[in-house]
Amino acid sequence: MAPSPALLLPGLPDDVAIRCLLRLSRLIHPLARCVCRRWRQLFSSPAFFELREKQQISEDWLYVLLRSRHELKWFAFESQTRAWVPLPPLPHQKIGTACVAASQKLYILGGSQGESASKCVWSFDPLSNRWEEQAPMKVSREFAAAGFVSGCIYVMGGCLPGSPSWAEVLDPFTNVWNRISSPPDKRYKWMHGNVVLRDKIYAVADMGGIVFDPLHSSWDSISIELDKGWRGKAAVVNGILFSCDNLGKILGYVVEEDCWFELQGWETELPRISSCAMLTNVGGKLYVLWELSQHGWDRKFMLASLKISREPRVLTAKVLWYHMSVLSGAAIHTLSLAM
Repeated sequence: MAPSPALLLPGLPDDVAIRCLLRLSRLIHPLARCVCRRWRQLFSSPAFFELREKQQISEDWLYVLLRSRHELKWFAFESQTRAWVPLPPLPHQKIGTACVAASQKLYILGGSQGESASKCVWSFDPLSNRWEEQAPMKVSREFAAAGFVSGCIYVMGGCLPGSPSWAEVLDPFTNVWNRISSPPDKRYKWMHGNVVLRDKIYAVADMGGIVFDPLHSSWDSISIELDKGWRGKAAVVNGILFSCDNLGKILGYVVEEDCWFELQGWETELPRISSCAMLTNVGGKLYVLWELSQHGWDRKFMLASLKISREPRVLTAKVLWYHMSVLSGAAIHTLSLAM
């Protein structure tokens, strides 16, 4: 008779041991996988992280893509220790990629190197800590918009508006791309920002933008008011779309009122934002990342976590914490991934 497998934790039934191990910080999971075979299997199991999510103890990390003189490199930020954790080197060095968090992975779509756009799709799996090549898109893209809605990745733009594959959808589980029909008058070549808001993908171009509802396969144009205030990388927190203007003001767009409101209550506690900041929803908080100064490619960054509150026609923020770091490169993408 085969011997029984060793207990996960000596003296404890496995079900109790798993409840304890669920609470280990993501930061030490790579070390936990080195303890023994059973720990490696447990901390590499998607079911383990699904259970963390059900128990509401999953951790949201901020991921930042930096561009320096010679390379593009991703970092993850762990808020408890304020640690920047480098990801393995990118398999390719392309600018103008679209990035999206989906199915507990980070996806990078398209981009260009020189004058050639790419169909390539890569994903980063935090469980294995490695990049994996996925099925290529049907058309090459750079500066496209992408969003994750109802288990699927949608990408649009970044190619000629006349392309039959201007919009596509990927099912991460089957790894198959399919074309999406779209009205010609709603197509743009390059997209400069996008968010998912109420299960719809909003994307802004040079002038104007689109709203795509994947659940009803409908297309619309963004409102004139939304287009006026949207600058660069935006984020949605508590159903409000936030953007940072060129003067360093953070504005919130309320869909039902079709109106922008300036975010108040945080300015006196933090250094002034001198230009557009990168905004990200990390665990329901608004993370704001901006440059304080630079020396060559070395940048001094400020990162702040804001708790958003809403009253009638008033948006306020409480500063939960802030942290200053020196990193090599300019921030060009930010997103959040929960595990």
